[in-house]
Amino acid sequence: MANASNCTKGADMPDIWAIVVIIIILMVIYTYISSKISDQRKRKVRENTIPQISDALKTGVNYNIVISDGPTFENVQILGSVEGDDDQFSFANWKGMLVIQQENKKRVFIKKTSIRFIEEL
Repeated sequence: MANASNCTKGADMPDIWAIVVIIIILMVIYTYISSKISDQRKRKVRENTIPQISDALKTGVNYNIVISDGPTFENVQILGSVEGDDDQFSFANWKGMLVIQQENKKRVFIKKTSIRFIEEL
């Protein structure tokens, strides 16, 4: 009979683990929701102080493009960008290039990461 009472005592242990797992899941859900609410508040505050704009570079518009090393491409038009495999520009391992056209109609390929800023004219 003593064996029967020991078997029933162990049945309470899975209930405790179930409660612990439920508490952990609830804590994760609470943390996720509070993080989302906090991010939403921060975004609203930022939008009130400095609004975000959804403007982009356009083709057919003239720009001044300043490169990080110092050179400037003045009064150029952006034709587009080249996104290709590594073998396309394998000589320099450039993954993305901005294609611009100078006033003399020559095209220039610029590594996107080397651009410091672009000024619209």
